[in-house]
Amino acid sequence: MYEITLVPYGYLHTVLPTLTPYLDRSEFWSHGRASIDDIIKFLYTGEMHLWVVYEGDFEKVYAYLITEIKQYPQAKMFTIQYCAGDTGVLESAGELVFSTMEKAARDSKCAGIEFFGRPGWGPYVKQFGCTVQTIVYEKHFTDEV
Repeated sequence: MYEITLVPYGYLHTVLPTLTPYLDRSEFWSHGRASIDDIIKFLYTGEMHLWVVYEGDFEKVYAYLITEIKQYPQAKMFTIQYCAGDTGVLESAGELVFSTMEKAARDSKCAGIEFFGRPGWGPYVKQFGCTVQTIVYEKHFTDEV
């Protein structure tokens, strides 16, 4: 059975080496916006926080989420910036993940939860009360610096 926990700052160095395959995917899906080094820097500066999905006595991490509390002019939002894991893990642990993220958001006095994701997430996250608010369309210039 999966469990999820926030990784305390002092334990980042013990968990991060095991997350390289997942961090690679987050870097890929950022389309040049962030490298693995950038993502790790966000964690070590405290700007973002690492959550891991695991089984047992923390024997293996199967997925992760990186969150940030974003302050907008009129509200604070709990933002899921990055997530990746083994195939099917986030879907299998979805109820646990969303309830944990919602509790963390409420405990942080946030107005809600937000995240960007591929269109395929839409139908899945509806079961957790999420609605599609924005679709981001992109054009990348691969031939320019």
